[in-house]
Amino acid sequence: MIRILVVDDEKNLRRTLAIALEGWGHEVVEAASGPEALQKIGEEIYDLMLTDLIMEPMDGLALLEQVRQVSPYTEVLLMSAHGTIDRAVEAIRRGAADFVVKPFAMDYLEQILNRLIAQMDLKRTVRHLRTVLAEHYLYDDMVAASPQMREVMRQVALVADWSIPVLIGGESGVGKELIAIAVHHLSQRKDKPFIPINCGAFADTLLDSELFGHSKGAFTGAVSTKRGLIEEADGGTLFLDEIGESPQALQVRLLRFLDNGKFRRIGEVSERQSDVRIIAASNRDLEQHIKNKEFREDLFYRLSVAVIHIPPLRERKEDIAVLCQRFLELCAKKMDKPPMHLHPQTLALFHQYPWPGNVRELENTIEHSMIVCDGNEIRTEHLGPQFRRIKMTGDIMEMGRDMPLAEIEKQYILSVLKRHQNNKKRAAEILQISRTTLISRLKQYGQDS
Repeated sequence: MIRILVVDDEKNLRRTLAIALEGWGHEVVEAASGPEALQKIGEEIYDLMLTDLIMEPMDGLALLEQVRQVSPYTEVLLMSAHGTIDRAVEAIRRGAADFVVKPFAMDYLEQILNRLIAQMDLKRTVRHLRTVLAEHYLYDDMVAASPQMREVMRQVALVADWSIPVLIGGESGVGKELIAIAVHHLSQRKDKPFIPINCGAFADTLLDSELFGHSKGAFTGAVSTKRGLIEEADGGTLFLDEIGESPQALQVRLLRFLDNGKFRRIGEVSERQSDVRIIAASNRDLEQHIKNKEFREDLFYRLSVAVIHIPPLRERKEDIAVLCQRFLELCAKKMDKPPMHLHPQTLALFHQYPWPGNVRELENTIEHSMIVCDGNEIRTEHLGPQFRRIKMTGDIMEMGRDMPLAEIEKQYILSVLKRHQNNKKRAAEILQISRTTLISRLKQYGQDS
């Protein structure tokens, strides 16, 4: 059984279809217009929408466009009269699953429906496999020990296979570009280019030229014709980092490209077309920028069809120890150094530090510490001056050196728990992890009593 929304402004036909679909064992909801259908889709999840093409005030094609943004997993089956077949074919190009020509026999509609249901089942299976693949892929290139990052991974897997725009939010240094790369590599565009550009790194006119290209002589310094990144990324993904810093004029051109995939090089009158998926990112509050008239509201809604927010490192401290281990290994390989580890006091200090620069700051800290460290253990004296403001009172625990980072983390957790008379709630507060996470760690250590 699937959940179907039937949309038609002719009540008798709508009711006839609903009765037939219910008779085939499906759950059916009716809508008399496009706006009513959008309202219902905003309130409930539907597997399939069966809609007429010719309706007022919103036709089936316009409804299709809206549904693809609001509910991308809802399949759309159009009903088209003989004189509107060309428009139905256009709807297929824009993402409709299929169309049936009116008048049609109910047994023919049932055949179409059964075929669509089989395709939907296959897509669900593929999405599930992509979720599993995402876990393996992201574990190789990202750390996701915390529940927050596991949720980010799940969202990546959900949106990867759709060509809809994605907006990635989060503070500077949290790894927005890594998430964009993950979306690209898990999509069907993975064999095509992934091209990043920082919108805040160019002057206004240069950014326009970088994205859309220009013809020879279009402006001073344009000594030759140049293809823009939108052309270079054809078939692939264009990552617009710090989109909030893009000028207003560029925002208008970008909005038009998102609407129809067409653009003009600077200095040209002919239009070109490029099939590019746009992933944008910002460390700014774009909604506040909209209120300040610094960012276009219509562009924001076109970019934010899917939104992924990456939490700052201070809110997912379960990731710190694993990130440290990864950066220690990467830096040792890059510097051609033997394996190194953190002193327990250093790890404890890392858990107390707020990390305003997030993961990027942690990586830089590890790299700097390895440069100044003349042994194989990074101690607090090897850290930068920003850490000296955090008071540490002696060694928190006694243990031998040359221990794996995972063992250091284990001993530190157990020492905090012991110091607070096995009070798990208080220990979790000090460690800045959830009580559930603490209990899970203790089970791993065989200390679940």
